[in-house]
Amino acid sequence: MSSERRDGAGPGRRSPEPAGGLATSPHPPRVEPSRARRGVARPLAEWTSRPRILVTNDDGVDSRGLLALAQALRRIGDVWVIAPETNQSAVGHLKTMMRPLRIRERRLHDGTAGWAIDGSPTDAVSAAFLGFFGHGFDLVASGINYGNNLGDDMTYSGTVAAAMEGTISGCPAFAVSQALEGDVDWRLAEVAAEVVARNILERGLGPGELLNVNVPALPPEECGGFEVTRLGQRVYLDELIERLDPRGVPYYWIGGQPPTGVAAPGTDFSAVEAGRISVTPIHLDLTAKGLLRRLPEWDLALPDSARER
Repeated sequence: MSSERRDGAGPGRRSPEPAGGLATSPHPPRVEPSRARRGVARPLAEWTSRPRILVTNDDGVDSRGLLALAQALRRIGDVWVIAPETNQSAVGHLKTMMRPLRIRERRLHDGTAGWAIDGSPTDAVSAAFLGFFGHGFDLVASGINYGNNLGDDMTYSGTVAAAMEGTISGCPAFAVSQALEGDVDWRLAEVAAEVVARNILERGLGPGELLNVNVPALPPEECGGFEVTRLGQRVYLDELIERLDPRGVPYYWIGGQPPTGVAAPGTDFSAVEAGRISVTPIHLDLTAKGLLRRLPEWDLALPDSARER
């Protein structure tokens, strides 16, 4: 990553840049991974140093939601920010493997330092745990997303995917998203993020576990509190919209009306609709256990004709 990689010795310090920006060795330097977690879950009063918290998102490094999340979590730990340089909503768990990545220092709206990566949310978290900052982290926080990530949205969301990448890297992680109605009031989402982060740092998450947090569009004084939920079911109203470019060649948008959802009791949809903050536990193990029990009854033997080919 040449001159754009920062070492772990403090804000603003960078590794030396070779003359002309080119490597002086046929073997470019390797960035050492920093996968190991520094801390073990325990009351924050018992930590010998402030937790290290990695903050990212999928709306881009200039998002006000990202700034709100960073500011909220600075109250309980030291925060490092790395996020996509452009909006990467709905990219899912995309990881860039076929081109180099550029990481550049940026200033957030409050003047504090952040880093922008020309890739996906997953790339941002991956770079951090593969050694970009030179140290590990105690928590990954992704958000605050413009718009909720409820139910089936989880499979599309770059916000949730960033938290998943933290979990894959062996670090506790959560995603937080904010419902949109009129002017965005980030206060409730900030409080929710701080409460969830504090609980994760003090109580811990197991291997493969992460949390998906969704916040209603309400001021804190009107919120009904937290509710532990399961994933609900999204109802997508997508349409394929065909248009013509100036040469008469058709092109397409995937658009349509905003999605709805089934607000069944106990789901994230139901909680947010009722004015409560939804906290949904997610596990990376996507095995369909019911089907796993039924599959041995299927006729999955190779036919004799296949063996004769």
